Parts: sequence; structure tokens; C-alpha cells
Amino acid sequence: MDQNGSGSSCLARSVNCIRIQAFALILGAVLGLTGCGGGGPTPTPPSPTLTSIAVTPASLSIGMGASQQFTATGTYSDASTSKITTSVTWTSSDTTKVTIQPSSGLASGVAAGSVIITAALSGKSATATLTINSPTVTSISVSPLNPTVDAGGTLQFLATATYSDNSTRTVTGSATWASSDSTKAAIQSTPQANPGLVTGVVAGSVMISATLSGKSGSSGLTVTPSGNAVPVSVIDMTPSQNYLGFQGGLYENSSATPPADHDAAGLATAGEIQPLDANGNPSPSGKIVFASIGRSIEVGEFSVFVSQAAANSGVNHSTLVFADGTLQAADPCLWGAATGVPPCEATVQNEYDRVRDTVLTPHGVTEKQVQIAWIEDYNADPAGDGFRTLCDPTAAGCSNDVSHTEALRYEKQLGNVLRAAQVRWPNLKQVFLSVRLYGGYATTNHSPEPYPYEYGFSSKWLIEAQILQIRSGGTTVDPITGDLNYKNGVAPWAAWGPYLWADGNIPRSDGLVWCNGQTAAPCSGEVDYLTDGTHPNATGDQKAATLMMNFFLASAYTPWFRP
Repeated sequence: MDQNGSGSSCLARSVNCIRIQAFALILGAVLGLTGCGGGGPTPTPPSPTLTSIAVTPASLSIGMGASQQFTATGTYSDASTSKITTSVTWTSSDTTKVTIQPSSGLASGVAAGSVIITAALSGKSATATLTINSPTVTSISVSPLNPTVDAGGTLQFLATATYSDNSTRTVTGSATWASSDSTKAAIQSTPQANPGLVTGVVAGSVMISATLSGKSGSSGLTVTPSGNAVPVSVIDMTPSQNYLGFQGGLYENSSATPPADHDAAGLATAGEIQPLDANGNPSPSGKIVFASIGRSIEVGEFSVFVSQAAANSGVNHSTLVFADGTLQAADPCLWGAATGVPPCEATVQNEYDRVRDTVLTPHGVTEKQVQIAWIEDYNADPAGDGFRTLCDPTAAGCSNDVSHTEALRYEKQLGNVLRAAQVRWPNLKQVFLSVRLYGGYATTNHSPEPYPYEYGFSSKWLIEAQILQIRSGGTTVDPITGDLNYKNGVAPWAAWGPYLWADGNIPRSDGLVWCNGQTAAPCSGEVDYLTDGTHPNATGDQKAATLMMNFFLASAYTPWFRP
């Protein structure tokens, strides 16, 4: 066979040979091109660009205080879409009406009105309209609840509106007031000078109502001809005087001083108070801790009292330590829980834990060194809680009970506080009680008169309950206060501290008045309150603190307070 003719022989032999040779030629060409750099990766197409943004919802309305989540969606040059809510920058056209989180699109209504919400990214933007509606009135409450007034006497009612956004406002001046029988009790209404001010006319019972935006609230009112509904400072009440049938005086039998047995016990406990070390053992280098319990009004009073004490050479500066436990909104129920979360308010911490961690520990002292406490507290809105004022037990329909009468509720709360404090502060020997200052200038429902005045009876009755229990050998336990036996360590010995209440600008026997700018004597323009007419200002705090200082410097039960 001719070797040079092999190709021809292949062609002659089969078509398959031709196919193989063609494939080899093509493969060689491809490989040749690749080797010369003629190939390479396929070019990457350009990324799609953002062409528009859409914001949803495009328009809506919410109430003040409410929130709304906005969503941004981007459309791209390749017709694709994507959620870009957290990529855009969010803004509000008026942050006084609506605020919005710039990276998340969560908007919050602040004030009534409409704003433009904008989402922007890569030079593109979109908008939405958000309108904040004014809240509407959902209910009206009236305070005080079911009080008593003398014929010819006056009493100020207050109205509070609750709105659809759960906010509250005092609407005493804008509500329409009415009496169900103006021949028995007349009440001023807008546009008269003092809306809500009622005047007793003749004996009887009426309903007082306040109406605003179609919503109404009401309270009963009893008008008595007896003249015993006029609040008289408890320390000034004589045996012949009473308030709604209740005897006055700080102690039993209208006395301003403790009975002999309680006095002797108080002097004995005073003699037991001495410097203690951190474990509660007597030590010359130890400390005597004097703690305070109270809420917003008492915060300023005790703070100024401590400042006065620091500057007074007549105060024990070597072993006495002040532990200020007062705190805004720390109402009596919170102080009644010795451990754990208070049952009345599950969102707050235990008050005694707070005092231990933020007051005692920073002062370098312990719970076992607390031996004295001053208590002045109150409930912020008794009427709103459904608690009425005291009524005359001899009057038809009167029912004073711990579930509905504020003075009795507070008396029970005080008993709980004394026992809880004794548990947390095992060496607690003495508790001194005060009642808050006059509340008749209040412009809100924050503990207005006569609740502050009637707290004086709460404290008086608690002290008397302890006296009677000890006299009975500990067996007679008051059903309202509960066990107050200091002989077996259940509670500390309790007595009156400084009595701070006086009837506004009417001087009590020692000359004390509480003023709110009255030009006539004895106030002569003095202002003791903040604009809410409830909390004392700097002048009021100084006045209360001075009363406290005078008491603790002079009392036979407080030798530990002096050097």
C-alpha cells in the first residue's frame, strides 16, 4: 500500500474518516485561537439602576401618640422591584407634629396636623402624607368623690378628661358644670369666675356633673346644716369639736400629746437607739440611720430638711445618717411590699430594694442600721381610683369602709408600710408620721381637698389602733390597720411627727398658713406652691422643712437627733 496515499485511501475507505479529520481541523483552529488570546470571559452586563421609589401607605391618619411604620419599595432599570425600607433615608416635613426614625421609617404622632413623609435614596425620592388627629374625649372624672359641705360653705370640684390617646387633661375651666338641685347646692360654670366651685345652700343631697364634648362625669354631694364639715386643723380641735362626727386631736381624747403608756414606750424605744455596725450590732463607730418614705411632695421637703440639718450645729453629725427614700410616684401601696414586685404595680421594682441599692449602699450603711423612719405619703387620685371622702356616720346613706373611703384605705396602707419597713429594716424602732400640706389650691385631680385633710384622721386612727392593741396585751388587732405590735417586732413604735396641714391662708393656733399669692395678710403675696397648686415650691419646702427641724430638735423621743 502507498503510504503517501493514505489520505486518499481514507477518503476512499469511509465517510467516517473524513468526519474525524474535519473535527481535528476545527478543534485545532479553536485551540489556536484560544492560545492567541482571541477568546476570554463573557462581559458582565451593567447593574440595574434605581429608577423610582414608592412609599406605602401613601396617605393615612393616626392619633397623637400613635405610631405608623412606612415601607419603601424601589423599582429598577431592569423592571425589578425590591424592599428598600432600611436603605432609604426617612424625613418628616415637621418634626413638631411627626417624628420619624431616619433608618427604619417608624413615624410617631406628636401633635395634631398633617406632614409630608419623604423616603430618599440615590437621588430618587417619594412621599406620603400623614395626618395626626386631635384626640377625642372618651370620659370625664370628677374629684373629690362624694364629699360633704356645710350649708353656706364652699368646696372646689375638679374635672379631668381622658382622651382617645389615653392622655388626661384638667378641664375644670372648660367643662359645663351643673347641680341636680341648685336650691340645695349651687355650682359655678363657665364663664363664671370659678367653674366647679360649689356652695351649699340647704341640707340635702345632690349630684354634681361636669360635661365636655358630649361626655359627663359626676359626684354626689351632701349638704349638712350641722357645721361639722368645716376642716379644722386636727391639732386645734377641742373635745367639743368634730369633723363629720369624728373626734380631733393628734391622740385619743382630743389630746395633742400621747397617753402615758404610749409616751413611756416611746421614751423607752428612744433610749434603745444607738450606733450600729453594718451587721446591726452596737458599735461606738457605727451609725444611726434615719430614713424617709414618701412621694413627689415629700421629695423636696426632706431634701431641704437634710440640708438644714447639715448646717445646724444642734444636729448629731457624728453618727446620724439621713437616708432619703422619697421618690416621685412612690405611693403608699408600693411601700407596703417588703419583698418582690408590689402587687398593685407590677411594672416597678421593690421600693426597699431601690433604697438599699441607690441610697443606703452609696452612703456606706446597711438596712440593719436603719432605726428611725419619717413617713408622709398619699394617693395621687383617690377619686379616679373610686375612693370617696369621709361621710358623717349619722347621715342617711353614709357608709365609710376600707374598700371605698380614702381615709380608711390610707390607714390600711400605713399599717402595711409599717410592717414591711420592719421586715426590711429589722432594727427599726420608731416611725414618725406627717400628713401632706394643704391641697385646696390644686388645679388638677392630684390629691385635692379634703383628701389631704382627712389623711390626718388616717394617721390618728393608726396610732390609736397601736395603742389599743398594746393595752390589750397584743390581742386586739384593728381590722383596718392590722397587727401593729411593737413588743414582738411586728411593727415599730409609731407616733406623730410634725403636723403640716393648715387650712390655706387661715392661720392655725401656731400661726401656720399655706399661701398661694393672696395679697391680704397673713399671706401678703407669699407663694408656697408650684403652678399646679399641689406641690410646694422652694418657699413651701423651706417652710415644711423648718417645721420638721423644729420637731426633731425638740422632741423627747429624738435624743439621737441631737449631739
